[in-house]
Amino acid sequence: MAKKVLQLEALVAALDSERQAKEISWRQLAAEAGVSPSTLTRMQQGKSPDVNTFSALTTWLNIPAERFYTESGAQPMQNDPMAVVSTLLRGTKKMSPKAVAALTELVNAAVKLSKELK
Repeated sequence: MAKKVLQLEALVAALDSERQAKEISWRQLAAEAGVSPSTLTRMQQGKSPDVNTFSALTTWLNIPAERFYTESGAQPMQNDPMAVVSTLLRGTKKMSPKAVAALTELVNAAVKLSKELK
């Protein structure tokens, strides 16, 4: 069975994208997610978060945790499509939250289907 590896760079990139979309600081992100600001700094320096922090951050992002894992030896994941799409949609001020949620769900279903077809 292949070992799963956390793609830390993808997680930090998703956090940064969402942080920028919300126009908040890293310190504000930490407060909203319920984690320590110093933990976010350590993650930016390449240190993996503990399980509780990882869970809090993926919950804050509203992105399933498994999207940030890949099998060891596999190519590192590029920007996660759902992280990019959901960040862009949530950053769109002209769309209602209901429309953003519907589009996010639609794109999520399309990504899931494409993975199943591979």
